[in-house]
Amino acid sequence: MIKKVEVIKGCISCRNCETVCPNIFKVGKTSEVISHDYVWNESEILQAELMCPVNVIKVQKDWNFTLSFKEAILKDKKMLTKDILEVTFETNNFTFKPGQYISLQMKDLLWKFSRSYSIAKADVWFFTLTIKLLKKGRWSEFINKLTVWKKITFLWALGNFQLQNTNNKKVFVATGTGLAPMIAMLQKTPKDVEKVIIFWVRYETDIYNKKLLESFENTKVIIKVSQPSDSYIWEVGRVTDCMSEVWLEDEVYICGNPAMVDSFKESLINRWHPLPLIFSESFTISRVYPWFFQDIVYNGNVPWVHFFSWFIIAISLLVIPALWYYFAIHKNLYWDFVFWTTFSGFLWDVSWWSVVFVMVIRPLADLFPKIWLLGKWVSLRKAFWILSSSIVVTILFGWFLLDTNTFLNYFTSHKWSLNSPLISRLSEVTALILLLTSNTFSQIQLGIWWKRIQRLSYVYFISGGIIAGIYAPLKVYPIMSVVIILWILAQLRIKLWK
Repeated sequence: MIKKVEVIKGCISCRNCETVCPNIFKVGKTSEVISHDYVWNESEILQAELMCPVNVIKVQKDWNFTLSFKEAILKDKKMLTKDILEVTFETNNFTFKPGQYISLQMKDLLWKFSRSYSIAKADVWFFTLTIKLLKKGRWSEFINKLTVWKKITFLWALGNFQLQNTNNKKVFVATGTGLAPMIAMLQKTPKDVEKVIIFWVRYETDIYNKKLLESFENTKVIIKVSQPSDSYIWEVGRVTDCMSEVWLEDEVYICGNPAMVDSFKESLINRWHPLPLIFSESFTISRVYPWFFQDIVYNGNVPWVHFFSWFIIAISLLVIPALWYYFAIHKNLYWDFVFWTTFSGFLWDVSWWSVVFVMVIRPLADLFPKIWLLGKWVSLRKAFWILSSSIVVTILFGWFLLDTNTFLNYFTSHKWSLNSPLISRLSEVTALILLLTSNTFSQIQLGIWWKRIQRLSYVYFISGGIIAGIYAPLKVYPIMSVVIILWILAQLRIKLWK
């Protein structure tokens, strides 16, 4: 369905695309397409296109198709085997072509994610999926907790693996949950068309929907078991043992484990089966959670990152100004505060270390790309920018609001005769600009200029560091040096890597 994906000029490196579809997009200074294998990534690509705040992701499709989000309600859950679950969702005005899949959109502690599943059964009011449950699989964890009558969001039916509208004999080859699209195709194949279904499982306990398969008229059902028990007396072997069932004029539909799909296709090609009569779809297994520490450090799957980001923003915009105002009107800004000398000193420390985090996390993520935890923390930069700049702006405008003379004195020669006045004012102005533009609305309105404005962060960091260094040189200047060195090393690595 998707022919080409590109990123045009104007990317602001917001990382939305990489978060939604890391198989296709990688964000450095700008976003780039790192793979042209669009199969089974279609819904994520279209979602990334939709979520781009500056509309620089362009997707060329075979036909006009608009991404459509719909809601469905979980109506029924039923175990078909010990690890295969059948789920039915209620919706409305649902349409699909037998063989297509849908992408379910979900949200858990690691935030939003999606999974794609072939449609087994559907009509205008419902659709049914069969799902392989994996121990510690992310979707498995989600669906096990999802209760009946709960809502879920999904993207409309996608995929080019579709039943052909012909009267040719049809051979369906499936393994595991690859049986799902075959059931949908069998339901829509005319009764007078000859059909063969070849279904493989490892153990006989993995067989499901056998009676359903046998209920289709004019259909030969072959179920292969590769590791049967001693008491099993039916077909033993693999799907490739059934090549004699396929004639050169047959349409062959293959779905399941990628190794099986490739093997069966290769066998057909070696037998000179016409390529236009071979249709296939491989499925990928949902990611299994590794050891907890490894999952966090190397995969970057840190729970609650999105909520933590919003928590920091809420603290920045609501709690910090309220606390400063409270301490200011009670004239105890310079009293002892917990482990800090004063509350004012506490705020400056928070502002400084916040901006240090923002400046150091990006070069660290570029230098150690395999440690995905660093890449995940990059998404917190906006929140810590807001935290640092909000403190500077709160202190500046707080005094203006409490005392009009302070505002007037700001423009007097006395104010501008203090230590490094130009650098101080530069730090304050850039803090205000960064605070006002650290939001999605500004990204959309400013377009390519947003990224350019964000480069003021370097000015803010350096000017603020110079001012802070006057009072605490041993705490500030070594850290500034480390940040600058890391930034230079990261730039060198990026250039050498390219």
